[in-house]
Amino acid sequence: MELRAWVYDAAQLGGALNSGDIAAVYVPMRLADERYAEQADRLILLPPEFTGGIEKETERELLRLRKLGFSRALAHTAGHIEMLDRNGFEICGGSRLNCTNSESMRFYADCGLSDIIVSTELTVQRINRLDKPIKTGFMAYGNMPLMLNRRCPVRDGRPCGGRNKSCPRQITDRKGNKLRILCSDNSVEILNSDTLVLSDRLGDFIADFAVLRFTYETDVRCVTDAYAKGEPMSCERFTRGLYYRGVT
Repeated sequence: MELRAWVYDAAQLGGALNSGDIAAVYVPMRLADERYAEQADRLILLPPEFTGGIEKETERELLRLRKLGFSRALAHTAGHIEMLDRNGFEICGGSRLNCTNSESMRFYADCGLSDIIVSTELTVQRINRLDKPIKTGFMAYGNMPLMLNRRCPVRDGRPCGGRNKSCPRQITDRKGNKLRILCSDNSVEILNSDTLVLSDRLGDFIADFAVLRFTYETDVRCVTDAYAKGEPMSCERFTRGLYYRGVT
């Protein structure tokens, strides 16, 4: 099974590109530039999840990166599909497209997508039963987003103050769990406190690729090694997601 990395910062990007186990890397547009043009065939651009108010700026940047040789990009929403198509990108589908059944798989194939990450709400049995007219993947590692916000919960609902070094980048829920905050372009994500780990369960899935989503990790090597070898990982707090218990 092919392994792909989803990165947040430049150090993670460098580590993923240096790993012989990673076939492709999902990279935020803000990190993609001329330095990575020679490896553009391994990179899948990530536009902002929410483009309200920045559509023109996003499209201009996509066009610039397309001219540099970047040819693949991910669609978070149906609106992204149209934008990426008119700018000449090969379109990969993200889990927020909520692909949950064979009918939606065929729909996105008809929309011209080359591959898709299925919904994280599916069980492994449902993933395995899907008709797969295009390459199919699933989220297999990381602190999955619980919520996507336009405004920052750390700043009492005001707009995000940017990547301020003094920001605690976390909030505490009613049970005392520390939920990390991930600043993105034009939005803020609240992450699950438990890390999704499936390094020793990849053989249960019938799929083309597994996605390792890195957020605050400083070194991706130990994770990629474990997944490449199919070995269990040592995590203080981990989850198998909904893959084995479904939505209750």
